[in-house]
Amino acid sequence: MKSRAHRFKENAAASLANPVLQANLRTAKGKFVDKRAIAIKELDDFEATREAAKDIRNRVLEHLDLWLEKFEEVACARGAKVLWAKDGEEVCRLVVEIGKQHGVKKAVKSKSMLSEEAGLNQALEAAGIRPVETDLGEYILQINDNEPPSHIIAPVVHKSLDEVADLFAKTHKTPRKTDIPALTREAREVLREHFLSAEMGISGGNFLIAETGSVALVTNEGNGRMVTTLPRVHVVITGIEKVIPTLEDLATLMRLLPRSATGQSISNYVSLLTGVKAAGESDGPEHLYFILVDSGRAGLVGSEFQDMLRCIRCGACMNHCPVYQTIGGQAYGWGYPGPMGSVLTPLYTGLENALDLPHAATLCNQCGVVCPVKIPLPDLLRRLREKQLENHLRPWFERMALKAWAWVAERPSLYALATRFGVRYLAWLAGGQKSIPLLGIAPGWTQGRDFPAPEGKTFRELYRARSR
Repeated sequence: MKSRAHRFKENAAASLANPVLQANLRTAKGKFVDKRAIAIKELDDFEATREAAKDIRNRVLEHLDLWLEKFEEVACARGAKVLWAKDGEEVCRLVVEIGKQHGVKKAVKSKSMLSEEAGLNQALEAAGIRPVETDLGEYILQINDNEPPSHIIAPVVHKSLDEVADLFAKTHKTPRKTDIPALTREAREVLREHFLSAEMGISGGNFLIAETGSVALVTNEGNGRMVTTLPRVHVVITGIEKVIPTLEDLATLMRLLPRSATGQSISNYVSLLTGVKAAGESDGPEHLYFILVDSGRAGLVGSEFQDMLRCIRCGACMNHCPVYQTIGGQAYGWGYPGPMGSVLTPLYTGLENALDLPHAATLCNQCGVVCPVKIPLPDLLRRLREKQLENHLRPWFERMALKAWAWVAERPSLYALATRFGVRYLAWLAGGQKSIPLLGIAPGWTQGRDFPAPEGKTFRELYRARSR
């Protein structure tokens, strides 16, 4: 059975054919883009800050094992326990064991993409532990039959106000509301009981600070602090690449993260959580666990794809991606959509399980230009495409076509002849019109759009005429 990531073309076609989704995507399009453009103007040294952030992340990755050992040493000295998970299955096993050890019946969750990656909710339910998502977007998706998120920072960006209003009225058995403050209040009232009764809180972490043994959590909702301070057990699940050396490094990265993500100078809540509740303190967990997850990350260290581990999960690449803006995030078939997901999913799940994702981009480089830590996303996508060809993971006719094109391109005279023929053929198909409604040799190109007709001569012909 194909994975959802393996069905990208089918998913994308369904998204394009969904009029409600298309209307919602048009409404959301550009909001984060415009806010980011305004927010980065606040920094006189924006490019220098990007370079500094890149250097911080590279410095960690060059000695990742040492920084992780430093974090473990300091965190344990502050009363936490540090556990290591090689994959999502082990994440689920460890969390369930912690839950059973402490008699947990309910766990409230916040800000944890990695738990989505691991399929943690299903494992908790199977073990008799009720998981409750408390981020508003994740909560909406959970009560809507555990629908997967479409964005890493705005998981319900694909839904309209009317859809959420209908869902709340159906689930909560309350009068239908279309006023956003009223809907958020209703969610708070429902979730408050869960905050007060849950024995365990589960969160992710934006960064792990080695010098203090802390986790930094960046949110725009107060639920993150409720999840991490009210329950007697707090479990942090995050990737091993999230560690950074110092609080000063955190300050540098925080100048970029909220601006790149939501266009804010600073998020509403920035929490630095360190150790367990001490004597005389009124809140905080009695037991704190850090589960540091590999799931393919260690294998990227020192490889040609190491740059991808710099990612700080801001979502700027998908906000600016014309492909993501057109089909939404769920078409990508896994927790990480957009350009970052098109690189991460094949690397984490296996290139053979996400064959179309490296091709789910125009390589326009908008993602690379806006990435706050300067990840060369188009280069990584191109390299994944090359590896597919090297490993014979693309269809034979596609491989033969590329070899034929390369053979022709290496012979200038033959290439010139082929381009002249191609231009004439396309002009004939257009029949004097500005576009071609059906491209016979590649009908997929014109299933949802017309193919622009050539305007006349080839580039070589135009250049030759201009040089005379």
